[in-house]
Amino acid sequence: MRILKGKTILEDFNFDKIINNYDSVIVDIGTGNGRFTYKNAKSNPNNFYIGIDPVAENMTEFSSKSIKKPAKGGITNALYVIAAAEDLPCQLDNKADNIYINLPWGSLLEGVVKGNSVILNNVVKIAKPPKADVEIWFTYNNLHEAGEMSRRELPNLSVEYIKSNLIPIYQSCGIDIVETDIVTNEDLKKFDTQWSKRLGFGRARDVFRIKAVIKK
Repeated sequence: MRILKGKTILEDFNFDKIINNYDSVIVDIGTGNGRFTYKNAKSNPNNFYIGIDPVAENMTEFSSKSIKKPAKGGITNALYVIAAAEDLPCQLDNKADNIYINLPWGSLLEGVVKGNSVILNNVVKIAKPPKADVEIWFTYNNLHEAGEMSRRELPNLSVEYIKSNLIPIYQSCGIDIVETDIVTNEDLKKFDTQWSKRLGFGRARDVFRIKAVIKK
């Protein structure tokens, strides 16, 4: 497993003993710059947060903040893992009490909205028995992302599409969708990531949220 500590990449990092000291393990797949991981870890010191992204440079800012002295904003309950959702390290298997995929882009977005079995099975693999909670937020539309929709052949989003297409696909992989809704721009602002705030202060758009459970 490849870990980013500040700007340094560490190989074969074993964190089993570390996470045993915390109430819950929360994993953010596709964490981007890692702000969600850092901010939540700082606010919830009894939980351990893991941000995952395939691009190490994306996470450098908040990875560097996390290893500072506590007086300068440093924290001990966050870890940044360099990995793609399609190839999560086995060290994460059965570790996550809560799993987030927040406003994904690229192949991760495509995997979420098409129900890619590799990505969904990896989400299930890292879920901690006997039950883990999953929350996914995603958005795109023809007005702002027509090029990406065309290039990746993304479907038009709607609650009906999720219910008729994604629920059975997710369920076949072991993820039971229990709630689907559309959040507002105000919800996005409270989410406290760079991308969510940018969208929240932009034009109103439909942002879809899936809440699901994985039972093992």
